Amino acid sequence: MLIIFLNLLICSSIYANSGFYNTKIAAITVHDNWNVLIIELKSPVATGENCGISNAVILRKDHYMFKEMYAALLSAFHAQTVISGWANGCFGQYPVITRLDLRK
Repeated sequence: MLIIFLNLLICSSIYANSGFYNTKIAAITVHDNWNVLIIELKSPVATGENCGISNAVILRKDHYMFKEMYAALLSAFHAQTVISGWANGCFGQYPVITRLDLRK
């Protein structure tokens, strides 16, 4: 029983925090029903999360750094700056962004 529990624990953490690197933002959608932002990217991201959609991430409005991340996303979108970051878990079919890096 202990072996099964350890295997489940190890397998469940394999996909935690998938990185995505060097992509640009194609679109930002403010979704009124889900209370989230959908950030469509120009290349696939967060495929390790197995969420179903790999060319977009979700920024939840209840994220503790929502304002900072939203401002950075808008800046990167308008300047067409390359971004990188991390996603952890799924919201529906979308990976949930947890970290955002702006690149030059």
